[in-house]
Amino acid sequence: MKKKLGIRFRVFLEVGAIFVVSLIALIVVNSQLLDNVYLWNEELSLKQMAQESEEHIGDYQSLLREFEVKNGVSIDLYDNNDNYVYEGSGRFVSGNKLIVVSRAENEDGSYFNILQEENSSTQYILYGKDFSNGYHIEITSQKDVIQENASIATRVTTLIAVVAMLLALIYISGYAKRFTKPIIKITETANKMSNLDFSQKCEINSKDEIGILADSINKLSASLDTALTELKTTNEQLVSDIEKERKLEKMRQDFVSSASHELKTPIAIIRGYAEGLKINVSEEDTAMQEYCDIIMNEADKMNSLVLSLLEASLYSSGMKTLNKEDFELNEFIKEYMKAAKPIFEEKEINAKFIDPETKLMVFADKSQIERVLSNYISNACSHTKNEKEIIVSVEDSGEKYKVSVYNSGSFIDDKDKDNIFNSFYRADKAHSRKEGRFGLGLSIVKSIMDMHKCECGFTNKENGVEFWFQIEKAKG
Repeated sequence: MKKKLGIRFRVFLEVGAIFVVSLIALIVVNSQLLDNVYLWNEELSLKQMAQESEEHIGDYQSLLREFEVKNGVSIDLYDNNDNYVYEGSGRFVSGNKLIVVSRAENEDGSYFNILQEENSSTQYILYGKDFSNGYHIEITSQKDVIQENASIATRVTTLIAVVAMLLALIYISGYAKRFTKPIIKITETANKMSNLDFSQKCEINSKDEIGILADSINKLSASLDTALTELKTTNEQLVSDIEKERKLEKMRQDFVSSASHELKTPIAIIRGYAEGLKINVSEEDTAMQEYCDIIMNEADKMNSLVLSLLEASLYSSGMKTLNKEDFELNEFIKEYMKAAKPIFEEKEINAKFIDPETKLMVFADKSQIERVLSNYISNACSHTKNEKEIIVSVEDSGEKYKVSVYNSGSFIDDKDKDNIFNSFYRADKAHSRKEGRFGLGLSIVKSIMDMHKCECGFTNKENGVEFWFQIEKAKG
């Protein structure tokens, strides 16, 4: 591909060419016309001397001698009888015979003769005129001197033109660089913009059209950068929303599948025992009573599951509202532990609260925080082993307090860590089913903490596991 000339070089060539052509034209015109201009000027000078001589009153001698000396001419003045009134010096005219080469007559009777010496190239200009008083004047000027002056002037003019041309080309080179520099800068910025790179700006300090263009390019670059950044952010958000929606859809499907599975077992049990009652599988009252107890127990489990589902749905949909208030955290935990004491005693669990013996004021929905604590302790009661120990503690973590519920026993397996707070997820499925647990408690905890803009989680300990949640400190 043929390489294109840069704008700087093109400007130099074009402006330089205009200047060079102009100077060459000036030299050519000067060499062709300068002789004629000098002759015309000399003829005008001769006419002027003749006019002043005609208008002179008195002796002609001093005036004509002054003209000869001053203008380098020879003047002859004749009277009516062709006698000399003033005879010129004729110092530059040789004695050779003069031949009239050309003659030009004017309307006033005056004339111009071009004279040339015989056997020579020397020429003269002769201007003749009749005065109103009858005198006749002839003024002779050396044409060769005029031509020599014209030739010298042509050479000097040509030399000056060449020097001026060189200086002009140097100036044009600098001018082309200064003129095209902002244009090249704008082009570079535009090229970067076309590649979605908006880091470069046009730093052009001028108030003309190029400066205005550079400022417009900068504004366009900033606008495109902002628009593309917003578009990128929007696209990322859209991708995130789509991914979140996909996960939500997967969660909905899992939720429906899990709920169906959880309901399927008690329904099957109820139906089986109901059919048994219908066909009188056993006529003994004790057996019939046992059938009815099983049916009622399974119905209670179904009712508990439906209530838990409704509660989880309310939290996940955001229909539950917060009713935050200030309350004292230590007293709140101690009251709950006191109320749960019969459960601890029934299951022979050693439960204790490590009281920091400091007044800890918090700001939260008290009833929902009680639900979180209840789910944690209920979960701990179901999974405590070995020493059968539950320890509740509070620590200051900056702007929030961290409430922890530890239970002795096995810790959370790595395969269960990512799903432990998901709905219907149970690490110990058989044990949970036996106690009527459906895997909704921790998902409700997560929803409540999200509403409070607080975090929750768990930490495996050496001899058990510790679940924790944060709670915001009161401002006052």
